[in-house]
Amino acid sequence: MKIVITVEQFDPNKGYLEYYLARELTKLGHKVCVFTFGWSKSVLRKMLEEGFEVVSVPHVAVVNSYHMPSFSGVAYITNFVKEEKPDIIHCQPLFSPLSLLFISCSRLSRHRIVGSLITGEPSINSTIANLKYDFIKTIIERYVKNKVDSFFAISDEWKELLTQLFNIPNQKIVVIPLGADPKLFEFDEKARTKVRNMLGLPAEDIVAVYSGKIIQKKELHVLVEAIAPLIRQNRNVKLLIVGKGESIYTKYLKDLCLNLKISNDVIFHPWVHRTRLGDIYSASDIAVWPGGPSISIVEAASVGLPIILKRSATTKYTLQYHNGFTFKQGNISELRECLRILIYNEKMRKEMGRKSRLLVEQKLNWRAIALQYLDAYARLQ
Repeated sequence: MKIVITVEQFDPNKGYLEYYLARELTKLGHKVCVFTFGWSKSVLRKMLEEGFEVVSVPHVAVVNSYHMPSFSGVAYITNFVKEEKPDIIHCQPLFSPLSLLFISCSRLSRHRIVGSLITGEPSINSTIANLKYDFIKTIIERYVKNKVDSFFAISDEWKELLTQLFNIPNQKIVVIPLGADPKLFEFDEKARTKVRNMLGLPAEDIVAVYSGKIIQKKELHVLVEAIAPLIRQNRNVKLLIVGKGESIYTKYLKDLCLNLKISNDVIFHPWVHRTRLGDIYSASDIAVWPGGPSISIVEAASVGLPIILKRSATTKYTLQYHNGFTFKQGNISELRECLRILIYNEKMRKEMGRKSRLLVEQKLNWRAIALQYLDAYARLQ
């Protein structure tokens, strides 16, 4: 099967869906090509060692993070569809200019169009307020909906939301979750010792970890305020924040730690490559995402950590084995209680961690997820 995956920006170092899906589909014997945008004035093609090709097309502008293909980019994509005649075009997301261009090329070959309308967690109220939602809905209802063969949602709750927001027929929506690489993200006792020694963390410390962007919508200030009394009561409790982001927000968090008298017990660690992130999780005991979700949630679960998340339809599937807790968004006391339970109940902490790993091994691994996508593609042929 010839499969094209479209995405606004492609970075194999970040290990998002499009990378792992392309890698696993290639391993399964399919020809995969990822279309994205680059800064060159000409089309660039690169074959990755994983066996799939990345095509970077030029653009003339970026509007609200979406790229506008140049004339040469449009011409290249049109010729590509004519000559290569792909079987499946998988768009991330379906209403981006790149996706709309591939959709418009459907008359040139018999390819099927599939993909996601929502690739992260949207702020519905904000979207409606600034009319972006109305604009997207108009594009979807008047152009996209009738030309797309299958829509993907990461959970049953998200499927219901797509139906409500965009009037997508229920039978056209397929639920496929996100996953992790269980070989890359696996507990490593040696890595635990090495990282803890590097960070100056004794073996008896209980470490809560967050990894991802350090930006306000991730609500790390809620985590800092929730864990502060627990740290002051027990100096063996530590918080590890891994990532990079907004300098102003990072400074605010560091000042907050100083004011709460926990600066010596909170470690701000720079962003690490995804191939090293498993070592960070191995050195930790609890994983927490107090705000916006991240693919890292499943990766931490794969290493065997219990998970604490805000309640959200987006991430409910990551706790389906009862491998963690949820709390109401912004509720500091509820988050603090979740942390307290896992800090002081070692048996529960380890049992939830075991269930996290089992969930990835049985359901949320990229090979199993790629097979689900293949099944969805095959039903359209």
